[in-house]
Amino acid sequence: MSAARARVAAAGLAAGLAAALACAGCGYSFSGSSAPGHIRTVAVPAFGNETLDGLIAEEVTRGLSDRFLEDNRLKLAREAMADCVLAGRVTHYERRVYSYTAAQEPEDYIVIVRIAAVLQDRVRNRDLWTAEHMEATAVYPASGGSGTSEAGSGEGGARPGNEQEARLAAIR
Repeated sequence: MSAARARVAAAGLAAGLAAALACAGCGYSFSGSSAPGHIRTVAVPAFGNETLDGLIAEEVTRGLSDRFLEDNRLKLAREAMADCVLAGRVTHYERRVYSYTAAQEPEDYIVIVRIAAVLQDRVRNRDLWTAEHMEATAVYPASGGSGTSEAGSGEGGARPGNEQEARLAAIR
């Protein structure tokens, strides 16, 4: 897998994490003023990797960091200085045929990325949010064209046209 493919998947997962943090069940969102007032900085240390894909954890980490940079509501900081830390590990990465044509040729592929993560409040020494099985997916056509992605809470997003784009879409 190329580094660019991994970035696509990492970017999709970051969006899924952001969506999950905003969900009603966890009660925390970093949009607007809904983050606890004492939390202004976040660290995203390197995610662990339990998969056979050597690049995926690095790209999940980069995708999450990029998401916080783009959002600009929390500033990225070194772990020792951050108000909160988003830590985790990639537990699963898979690419497989999703559907076949009438001639039994691959029509679509799916990329699946799963992580376990925790958002720790370093100021008050407690976990704000935990997910053991967060999953992001992206479907892309075997011959190019547009596909679909789902991340975390199942919200659609990017329309990847190839494996590289699907991998990035699943992570972002």
